[in-house]
Amino acid sequence: MPILRSFISGIQAFFHKEQRSQDMDEELQAFQEASMQEKIRQGMSDQQARRAARVEMGSTETVKHKIRASGWESTAESIWQDIRFSLRMMAKSPGFTAVAVLSLALGIGANTAIFTLINQVLLRNLPVRNPQQLVTFGNSEGGGVLGGVDLGSYGMFPWYFARQLQANPGPFQGVASYLSFSPKVSVRLSDTGKNASNNNAILVPANLVSGNYFSVIGAQPLLGRAITPADDATPGNGAVVVLSYHFWQQTLSADPAVLGKTITINSTPFTIIGVMPEAFHGIKVDLEPIELWSPITMQPVIQQGPSLLTPQNGAYFLHLFGRLSPEATTNKAALAQSQAWLDQQIRTGVRANEGTPIPPARQQEINRITVPLLSAANGVSSIRSQYGDSLRILMAVVALVLLIACANLANFLLARAATRQREIATRLALGSSRARIVRQCLIETMLLALSGGLLGLGIAFATTHALIVFFSQGNPYIAMSSTPDLAVLLFTLTVSLVTGLLFGLAPALTAVRTGSATTLSSNARTAQSSGGKASRFWPKTLVTAQVTLSLLLLVGAGLFLRTLRNLQNQDYGFERTHLLLANINAQLAGYKPSQTPALYQTLLEHLSALPGVRSAALSATPPISYSAWNSTLELSGYTPAPKEDMSSILNRVSGQYFETANIPIVAGRPITPADSANSLKVVVINQAIANHFFPKGDAIGRSLTIDLDDVRGPWRIVGIARDTKARGLRDAEPTRMTYIPLAQIDVFVPAATASSTSSVKSAGNATPPPLEENQDCFADTILIRTTGDPAKTIASLRAAVATIDSNLTLTNIITIHDQVSTFMTHDELISSLTAIFSLLALILASIGLYGVMSYNVVRRTNEIGIRIALGSQLGGVLWMIIKESLLLLAIGIAIGVPATLATGRTIQSQLFGLNATDPQTIVMAILTISAVTLIAAWLPAQRATKVNPVVALRYE
Repeated sequence: MPILRSFISGIQAFFHKEQRSQDMDEELQAFQEASMQEKIRQGMSDQQARRAARVEMGSTETVKHKIRASGWESTAESIWQDIRFSLRMMAKSPGFTAVAVLSLALGIGANTAIFTLINQVLLRNLPVRNPQQLVTFGNSEGGGVLGGVDLGSYGMFPWYFARQLQANPGPFQGVASYLSFSPKVSVRLSDTGKNASNNNAILVPANLVSGNYFSVIGAQPLLGRAITPADDATPGNGAVVVLSYHFWQQTLSADPAVLGKTITINSTPFTIIGVMPEAFHGIKVDLEPIELWSPITMQPVIQQGPSLLTPQNGAYFLHLFGRLSPEATTNKAALAQSQAWLDQQIRTGVRANEGTPIPPARQQEINRITVPLLSAANGVSSIRSQYGDSLRILMAVVALVLLIACANLANFLLARAATRQREIATRLALGSSRARIVRQCLIETMLLALSGGLLGLGIAFATTHALIVFFSQGNPYIAMSSTPDLAVLLFTLTVSLVTGLLFGLAPALTAVRTGSATTLSSNARTAQSSGGKASRFWPKTLVTAQVTLSLLLLVGAGLFLRTLRNLQNQDYGFERTHLLLANINAQLAGYKPSQTPALYQTLLEHLSALPGVRSAALSATPPISYSAWNSTLELSGYTPAPKEDMSSILNRVSGQYFETANIPIVAGRPITPADSANSLKVVVINQAIANHFFPKGDAIGRSLTIDLDDVRGPWRIVGIARDTKARGLRDAEPTRMTYIPLAQIDVFVPAATASSTSSVKSAGNATPPPLEENQDCFADTILIRTTGDPAKTIASLRAAVATIDSNLTLTNIITIHDQVSTFMTHDELISSLTAIFSLLALILASIGLYGVMSYNVVRRTNEIGIRIALGSQLGGVLWMIIKESLLLLAIGIAIGVPATLATGRTIQSQLFGLNATDPQTIVMAILTISAVTLIAAWLPAQRATKVNPVVALRYE
């Protein structure tokens, strides 16, 4: 209560100063009267008593000042006075204020922009209950369907194993699963929302989740309910769907009565049971967020493929995650027990798949299998794995930019403190305390820093928005926002305050270091001259630091730019011009595998007849793609070594594929339209396979078998294609590729092949297994080679496909040049931004150097005038100024080169085709910063040669 009364009293005193002063006058008058009466009673006369009372109390104004100073409001008032004085000083020097604020805004804005992305990509926890308890079982960043590997390999698991752990989670509070990738599904609206009249199909990413997914992850729906174990109980049942907030808002117009209504997904009706909150995107955060969640039991419908939900199915397509017990979250021993339990389950599952007996060597190998528990507090993010390292490097880069901006601020403040030394000395002489002057200087610095931070927020918002557009890669919606949240605002405020405090303290202390008598002496020709060498040491030191940091940034930018150029100019194995790509999904349009041969034949005929089209082809994937269809191979005449990697990427292609993609055939022949379903089954392999397995050059004519029953073969090798960059641009070793004729893939296969295990063989008169349609008959990519600009063929392509079937939807229409560029987004981001930030740092450093040298010229005006009056040549004066800059440049380079070589190791993994110690890049950076330094120093030096000796001798 006393504190509260003091606070209230202070507020009243702060806003009612005249009333408070009048009250104090009345109280002091009453005290003086009482003292006088006491002294009269002691025998003094009225005059003596009055005089004694006045002497005892002292000056009324002094007493009132002491009373005011005893309250917190006095300190607040003095601070407010300092703030107003600082604002007046800033307004008095608008040029200084503008340059200082803009320099800080650029540095703080760059840091805030990168931190905004880092916060969203790397730091932000999932918006769920106790996210720190969530762990993934292995690295869950990949996706797809695997077979023939050990349980848990690549962080993927089969359905039956996931069900076992869900039923018996052991030391975990729960174990849940979800589809390792998010296929796009065709959604048609029926009676939902305001857009019910629009019955056109839309493609949105969906995901399959276990019945306990939402309860284990700890997320509650905004509307309705989440998927439960009852929805996920029986394969083929559970046609319910939970919507994302974005889908509900944008597609269904935020219809509040959406629950219980129906939407059609891949031609199957689904009932809407819930809507998730806006911030929730699932445990896996992709560039394009998930819009729909459905039970895993609906896998055949969502994936438009055979069921993977059979006991002991060999298809690995699920990611698993669990919620640790509270003890395991904080106790390493409990966490180790959870890890040991999971490893035991994995090893038991692997042994069950091995059969008996298990050789001792294999038994030891199984005993070493482990699937690590990895924190999922931030979710599983493909953005994090793709851009995490780049963002960390960029954060270090913008931190250096901020340091350079802060060095400028410190130099500006040191120069300004020098010009105000007479003012400060006068205040000291009149009785002001040094602490008060330091505080006033710091307040001015803080105002500059906060102004820079406020402007930096605007710069950060615009920069972040541009970066998000870059990240989106054409996606209409991604789960990232440029709007700063509380964490970003606190970061900006902290950076601003720390900047103002650290880089304003030294100038403030310097300002009060010189004694009043020295500064006010008439012998001091200038304010700065009284400071001696110490007053010139720190500006030069800061400029040297700026040169060092700028050199570091320039070398980094040069290395990343050359890396990007090396990636762009390398040999891809195919031509990167005049080729247009488009995705087509016949499954979503309702086509069955048995209908694809006729569809694809018609499609190729129409596309080949388009004006400006040289050739057209179809394939499962384009020449370079993130996705891959792969398997192990068996080659006649080759005996693999134990544990030898026999894998290859597969691509099913139509005739004219190699001509359209312009992939040269180095031996044999390509796949042609003559390779039909009724002809000899043939394949084309690439040089990587031929050179490894048949180094003598006898690959043509060999037999090849694929370890996938849908396309097992055997196939006859008829050609060898040139190696291409099929999966990534940085691959040191060529990727193995096997090309299969699309027309020769069997339309019907035995039903047992759905599990990717061995086919069921009939014996004797046993009934052969039933046949089902082969889902590997679909081609998802159209390739068109044009005579001119491929982008001009897009309209004709759409029209041609629409004439065949209006339900066939083309997506992701892109030129091969842009397709290749998507593999360089990481390198384009880091090279472009480091170049921009390095240029910004160089400009800031040159401004700092220009400011210091200009002030040196002003400081030495008297000296320059004397030199010219005594006959010094203008060239000598010019050299006198420039050599000081060259000395600072030399020191900065001498420090910067070793620092660059030492820090280069940290970015070596980000480079391609060169080393971090590349001499050409370092020399170019040195020449660049030297040129900028000379320009920044030349202008003040030129001004020094124009000093009028008469005016200079009368200076001050």
